[in-house]
Amino acid sequence: MSYSLFYDIGIAVAAATLLAVAFNMLKQPTILGYIVAGLLIGPVLGIVKDTAAIANFSEIGIALLLFIIGIELDLKRVKQLGLSPVFVGFFQVIATTVISYFLATAVGFSPLQAVYIGLIVAFSSTMVVVKLLSDKNELDSLHGELVLGILIVQDLLAVFAMVLLATVSSFTPAALALVVGKGAVLILSAIAAAYVLNKVMKYAVTSKELLFIFALSVCMLFAAWAAFLDYSLAIGAFIAGIILGNTQYNYEVAGKVKPLRDFFLTLFFVSLGMQLTFSNSQGLLVKTAAAALMVVVLKPVITFIITKAFRFGNRTAVLSSLQLGQVSEFSLIIVASGVALGHISNQFFTITALLTMATFALTAYAIKFDNAIYSAISPFVQVFERLSSKEKHLNNIAEKPKGHIIVFGVYKIGAKVIKLLRKKKQKIVVVDYNPEKIRGLIEEGVSCVCSDMGNWDIDKMLEYGAAKAIISTVRDKDNNLALIGRIRASGSKSPIVVAAYSEEEASELYKKGADYVVLPDQMAGEYMITSIIGRKRSQLRKLRSSRKE
Repeated sequence: MSYSLFYDIGIAVAAATLLAVAFNMLKQPTILGYIVAGLLIGPVLGIVKDTAAIANFSEIGIALLLFIIGIELDLKRVKQLGLSPVFVGFFQVIATTVISYFLATAVGFSPLQAVYIGLIVAFSSTMVVVKLLSDKNELDSLHGELVLGILIVQDLLAVFAMVLLATVSSFTPAALALVVGKGAVLILSAIAAAYVLNKVMKYAVTSKELLFIFALSVCMLFAAWAAFLDYSLAIGAFIAGIILGNTQYNYEVAGKVKPLRDFFLTLFFVSLGMQLTFSNSQGLLVKTAAAALMVVVLKPVITFIITKAFRFGNRTAVLSSLQLGQVSEFSLIIVASGVALGHISNQFFTITALLTMATFALTAYAIKFDNAIYSAISPFVQVFERLSSKEKHLNNIAEKPKGHIIVFGVYKIGAKVIKLLRKKKQKIVVVDYNPEKIRGLIEEGVSCVCSDMGNWDIDKMLEYGAAKAIISTVRDKDNNLALIGRIRASGSKSPIVVAAYSEEEASELYKKGADYVVLPDQMAGEYMITSIIGRKRSQLRKLRSSRKE
């Protein structure tokens, strides 16, 4: 028996590795490779017969995945993002779930299946989106911050949905009260554990092996405690991750556990592929196509409308909507739980797996070409920019300004530039489409325009020709190229300074008409070498104190 188990796991890992390499070469998410590997060694070729054994191992992968997500869920970051992403994420999930439910029942899904479809469509993949935005260096952009906030809210609501679905078969007011009561016990015990662990962690980090075992034991103990309270192992692991993620040692813990997570998670996705069934393939494809339209069309449209309702610009709303147009890894976990609970069949899981593969692939291209897509549809969404009257209250720019410095972007670099210019008593006009940041600057007496830098309607208002200088701290090559083109086309001779990520981007921006391109990463390295290295500790403390002032 042990030999058979070892053989099955060995075949599963080997097949997953080969398919992951192939999908990586095709620039597709490796998760899809794992699922296809399971499909090949299971239903197609029948190499692995005992799928239950691998499925049992894969449950550890689910728990470790949620454990890592919990560790990386920085509650302080949620606070920094403000309330807008929280409200957008909440209303997006509710609206998408409800509308998808009614559409799913209309195309032949049962009411309970339609509930699962609504949840599958509503949630998006944190793992895929963050990876793709990170590759494009757009996590610090406004739409990147908005999407990150929405994904965090979705992850929390997904865990809550898993709890509710577990009570569906025996739902009564008393049963719900019992679930809520046990949940309160779980949360209170987590708060108590967090207080104790903050005291104990400093001893665990003295040894790499001890830190690994300590983190794993916290994960497993909370998973077992959650199971004792009739919650899933995954929810207990998620809470354990949140506890450890909000200590000062969160990066060390995540780094130690991730390799183990990756191994068991590989088995999880392979086992999903083994469960695919293709009976009644015609009806299967029709239902999958209907669900795919909900994900790639309905959800982006809903997200766009809700984002615009919270007064974000067209570009931010469109890019955020495009980037959320896929299903989540949580969708697979929710459906796998639904199959285990007897709510849905394996064929329903097949629909979800096909949906995951299709939408993950589409997202990779949507994010890669998001600026081109926005440019193509921009004329059709401009009406929303004009109809939004509330933003006008966030514009306090003087009519026909003169001798001013225009600053695009209130991000990390932009905030420092604005602070320095104000200190030097310069006349500035700030352009950004984060209402909360703009509102704060207006209260401080700064002239502002609440708009996206890609909005042509603000050009006359800004008076490029009369500006003393124009600065863009937004490191977005396409937007900066368009901005430079518009400024030069207006006949303005004002100096243009923009930011970029690389010397290749800088070269393109210079050719377009930029007068100077700032490379913040390069400047930081040069500053470290010339101004910091070689100084004594007392000198560095003095330098630090002067910068705080």
